[in-house]
Amino acid sequence: MSDLVAVGLNHKTAPVELRESVAGASDEIGELLHELQASAGLQEAMVVSTCNRVEIYGVARSWAQAGERSLRILAERRGVAPDALVRHGFIRGSRDAAEHIFRVAASLESMVVGEPQILGQVKDAYDQARSLGTVGAVLDRCLTSAFRGAKRVRTETAIARGAASVSSVAVDLARSIFGDLSDCAALLVGAGEMAQQAGINLRSGGIAGITVVNRGRDRGEALAAELGGRFAPWENLSEQLQRADIVITSTGSSRPVIDRALLKPVMRARRGAPIFLVDIAVPRDVDGDVLKLEQVFLYNIDDLQGIVDENMRSRAGEAERAALLLEAEIEGFVGWQRSRSVGPVIQRLHQRAREIADGELERLGGRLGDLSPAQRKAVESLAHGIVRKLLHQPVTALREAAKGDDAYAATALAEAVETLFGVEETETAEASADDPALAAAANPAKSV
Repeated sequence: MSDLVAVGLNHKTAPVELRESVAGASDEIGELLHELQASAGLQEAMVVSTCNRVEIYGVARSWAQAGERSLRILAERRGVAPDALVRHGFIRGSRDAAEHIFRVAASLESMVVGEPQILGQVKDAYDQARSLGTVGAVLDRCLTSAFRGAKRVRTETAIARGAASVSSVAVDLARSIFGDLSDCAALLVGAGEMAQQAGINLRSGGIAGITVVNRGRDRGEALAAELGGRFAPWENLSEQLQRADIVITSTGSSRPVIDRALLKPVMRARRGAPIFLVDIAVPRDVDGDVLKLEQVFLYNIDDLQGIVDENMRSRAGEAERAALLLEAEIEGFVGWQRSRSVGPVIQRLHQRAREIADGELERLGGRLGDLSPAQRKAVESLAHGIVRKLLHQPVTALREAAKGDDAYAATALAEAVETLFGVEETETAEASADDPALAAAANPAKSV
């Protein structure tokens, strides 16, 4: 029988250098998916590739074997030593795979728990695989259930409440001081990665305009263009400080670039208008003596990191609530999968028994003499009745196992029945697994 498999590597299992070497362009995903189906034994497949994870979700008859083959195919396509991926990767099957997929979609496996981007990334991966024809009934049910669970986590818990990065905390603090940011001007002093993230958060927070001041013109202009703002040369820093409401500094200077001597004439020119300074540089860009000036608000990276840490502690508590909430969604999917795997076995068992009974009746037909129609019907009923009684116990056991909590026991029992009665699934049976006739096949009233 087929089962769910999740395989790959992420920030918990592999160093960033290995993740970077394995990640591929989106236009290569189609080739990878089809190769996974052709060579790894995956009947269904999708690939989630982000900066923190490269993971394959699929369906296979032997999830462990298919998972290892998938890792090796991924390694070969990316020119990475297969042993490195096996060593730093993971392979999960059945319920463990389902739990992983649900937790990833709900952002419980993210580097920053509760971040919203991963759900959109998983949805994009699912949509791409669907468009390429590599998503079937199991992945479709699994992912749509995972999306529903993720939505419940975001609406029924506070896991996403409170900023989770220094730059996003800076924007939250600015909003607490100024309220609506649509009338505020921001100044970024420095043009590195921290400034970039701060600018992105300011832009998403509705800031009116952003100016970038940087010693290096090329880098400063590039960041200003990326943020839809404007660039000003370093020598104009004092002038730009007069115009800004929010100032975020993140230079690589070894000494403060803003001190009381620089800011005092700036504040006179501002005529009492407050200025909000956020220093996220190490060493600090803003000398603490600026707080002696009126209407100057200053937060450094330690202040902001303290808020981030408190928010993350709160999210950790909410993550426990979210995990409990997801359990119901996971169990719903696993229960559906168990029923789906048992239904075809029961169908094939009944079909095989009917074929045997009908074959024996046909073989003995000429030796039964001149029986009346009523007598022939009685003989047929006797044959079918014996078969029905013989199948009653295994069929009942299969149905009860499908209703139980032990997915592994249900799968093992179904596989044992397949072997004992010689009713192993074929590609034809697999293709018809979602046929409406399965409901009838699994119904006691339809037994032979």
